[in-house]
Amino acid sequence: MNVCHDFRHAKYTIPVAILLTILLSPFKTSVDNYKITYLLIIAVTSTVPWDSYLLRNEVWTYPEHAVIGTTFWKIPVEELFFFVVQTYITSLICIIVGKSIIPAAYLPTLPITPPSPSIEEAKPRKRKHLIQNDYKRLLRIGLFGAIFTASLVVIGVRLAHNGGRGTYMGLILVWACPVILLLWCLSHQYILSIPAKNVLVPIILPTVYLWFVDTLALKNGTWVINPEKSSGVKLWEYLDIEEALFFLVTNILITFGQLSFDHTLAVITGFPETFDFAIPSWPPFFLMARGLSFPVKSYPSRRILNLRDAIVKLQNKSRSFSLASSVFEGRLRIDLVLLYAFCRNADDLIDEADTPEEARKALTKLSEAVATTFSQYRSSTNNTSNDGVNLKPPISMLYNLPEEMASSLEMLPIDVIPLKPIQGLLEGFGMDLQFPLIGNKTKNYTVDDKFPIETEQDLKRYGYCVAGTVAELLLHLVFHHSPTKDITKKKRDEIIQAGANMGIALQYINISRDIAKDALMGRCYIPSDWLAEYNLTPPMVVEKPDRHGVRMLRRRLLGTAMEIYYKNRGAIERLPTHCGARKGVRGAVENYVEIGRVLLERDDGMPIGNEATVSKARRFWVFVKALCA
Repeated sequence: MNVCHDFRHAKYTIPVAILLTILLSPFKTSVDNYKITYLLIIAVTSTVPWDSYLLRNEVWTYPEHAVIGTTFWKIPVEELFFFVVQTYITSLICIIVGKSIIPAAYLPTLPITPPSPSIEEAKPRKRKHLIQNDYKRLLRIGLFGAIFTASLVVIGVRLAHNGGRGTYMGLILVWACPVILLLWCLSHQYILSIPAKNVLVPIILPTVYLWFVDTLALKNGTWVINPEKSSGVKLWEYLDIEEALFFLVTNILITFGQLSFDHTLAVITGFPETFDFAIPSWPPFFLMARGLSFPVKSYPSRRILNLRDAIVKLQNKSRSFSLASSVFEGRLRIDLVLLYAFCRNADDLIDEADTPEEARKALTKLSEAVATTFSQYRSSTNNTSNDGVNLKPPISMLYNLPEEMASSLEMLPIDVIPLKPIQGLLEGFGMDLQFPLIGNKTKNYTVDDKFPIETEQDLKRYGYCVAGTVAELLLHLVFHHSPTKDITKKKRDEIIQAGANMGIALQYINISRDIAKDALMGRCYIPSDWLAEYNLTPPMVVEKPDRHGVRMLRRRLLGTAMEIYYKNRGAIERLPTHCGARKGVRGAVENYVEIGRVLLERDDGMPIGNEATVSKARRFWVFVKALCA
């Protein structure tokens, strides 16, 4: 017996499966396990009858010496094993590629909606065509795809019915194409909306690999295709066109199946006003079916478009958090992105004002809008509009806020987060407006000009306002979406306090990196009493940031940041694991702290004014290590 051919693809496919499992393990979530398990069950139960029919009708055969002998419905156990491995490998590739996107942002919207920024290009001034045109294009392509697939079913029926050399081809088309047609009709708009790589890579990559693997199996005689049932056409030597088609359509089936799961999960997690209950890690089948059948006309278009805007903002402004967000799951990930967009838009609203007076007016408008929004939302007994979006005041009309700022405020999950940290954040922006002059270093400062960061306590207060509050808000979202009985209210408050301290540490790192950048805006966040120890003043730092004393103080600031970090990082391990909360927070923190480590490494040779950047490779490695910790 030639046992080297046992499990005909195992020696090629098992190592790939193991490698992909190792690569994905830091990122894999309970929802990913759910999707893979369901798809494995469907793949095996749907393929066994069909493959058994092929064997009974001698469409393909195998020599007895090439298998171990155990069969099920005449199917060798090696073949059953291969069904599982192929489904598993393709599913893993699909999941890995899909980690970069938030599926809810790619759901189709109604034709009447306004334009939205392009997520893929992620450039502020890049805009898509009107959604109306996209919507019609999706419908046209969807109809063409349905007609084309249905035509293949008809062709398959005729080939299988006629028998002879077209039998194998016909049986493949009859078996696979109806399922592909069903999945296409249910999810074609989502499949066409997501980046092309998310669809093509999981199909093409394993297909080409399995073509070569199967070529070796056929060459070695592990199994044989009946020449009387096949066309005789070969893609290349030893690989029949039917076999090439089989691997292509099966990988299309697996990929479309995974994307259909993503589609329905995007609906039930992306529309909390409609699906107003906690989504379990393993959603029941009826809930998945409900999400998949939810009509597009009922999708809350405004929410989808605002989520797209928030993602563009995240991709442009924070590489660290953008990477970390891929670990968070479901509604937690969406709410964190919406929170980030609000904080960033509020910061930009103040920093990008033409004059300090305009910045102060904008801050006043935003503060009033925030207070009114929280008050009216929480006092309302009916908070849902017809399109499933929270019924909140028309912020942009009431307070004349920029559209992007108004949208991010309207989509802020205020039913989950407290008002006090938001007010603290706005207080921090107000401290920025206390600097004598913004964006002009030519001013002749006088002794009467006061910089707001006079003492270390001022610095700590500022760090809490602009970063500690954001950490508090993030943790409130974590505990809302990841409830656990293991954490008492006292422990929860302790963790939130540790999170606020961690936010202060990260802000110190941010200040250390941006000393020269802040100086260009007329700002110096190094405490005045620290500067006095080196006979320096804030105006001197604004005029010339790259001074010896400033370098020493930057090192001191970084040392303080790292001390706070080491003191509070243990609280991360007390966070719940549900929704990827612990991994995501750990990954985000470690990525940002790495900036501080780079600054310390280069402190002697890098002049102030050269911002420390962490290479993509190093950032990714730090992130992976954090997830595996």
